[in-house]
Amino acid sequence: MSVSPFLFWLLVALTILFAAAFAATLSFALRQRVRMKLRPNFGKPPVPHVAIDRWNDIFKSTGLGPNRDSEIAFIGQSGALASINDTETWVLGALAKKARRIFEFGTATGRTTYVLARNAPGDAKIDTLTYFDDGTGDAEFNADDPDAEKWKQIALGESRYDKFYYEDTPVAHKVAQHFGDSAKFDEAPYEGKVDLIFVDGAHSYSYVKSDSAKALRMVAPGGFVLWHDYSPRCPGVYKALNELGRELPLAHLKGTTLVAYRKPA
Repeated sequence: MSVSPFLFWLLVALTILFAAAFAATLSFALRQRVRMKLRPNFGKPPVPHVAIDRWNDIFKSTGLGPNRDSEIAFIGQSGALASINDTETWVLGALAKKARRIFEFGTATGRTTYVLARNAPGDAKIDTLTYFDDGTGDAEFNADDPDAEKWKQIALGESRYDKFYYEDTPVAHKVAQHFGDSAKFDEAPYEGKVDLIFVDGAHSYSYVKSDSAKALRMVAPGGFVLWHDYSPRCPGVYKALNELGRELPLAHLKGTTLVAYRKPA
């Protein structure tokens, strides 16, 4: 059956049109992927994914399940506000078992602080820092941060607590509560002394950069720094840690939004 020239050229035009539309859509999707991941589409990720049981011996499987050395006193996530999930709780609690100096950027409700204190040795000390929003508005937020106003309001919303989960518990004596803007916090007294640091304060890019730089000065040889919310949904955290991952051997722990670093002993 013959095809009329008009129909033939119409099919050619439609094919070209669909091919151009597909190419444009694919190009846009790839650009968006680069923007979200903050790295080339086919390049090596700056923060590699690492299975938890391969990252640290305390989490190695026995063949029957997780090593009992990683057992912790645990409280679930259900109903928790501004909190880490159950797997992240397990990781932090297990690391706290051998940490005598712990520092937390971002207290929020104090649930994570409680987990750290509950699992740390009896003579451990946990310092935790929060910015209590008293309405003065004196926190240093950078207007050039991506979605600056959004992340400012989230940070202030998680800084409204002046009563904490760890209070009135048998481990409350281990905790020293600090109030203030982490951008103004003087880390000099802690330099090289802290065994475990958890960075989970304001999530804007400038704050993550500042808190990370302080944490890396504070951590002791052989100690750990962990960051929360490594995800494209938190672009400030994601960008700052992708940049840091080009300088340090960071690991994104699979099944979590935690990024971890161990300082050489």
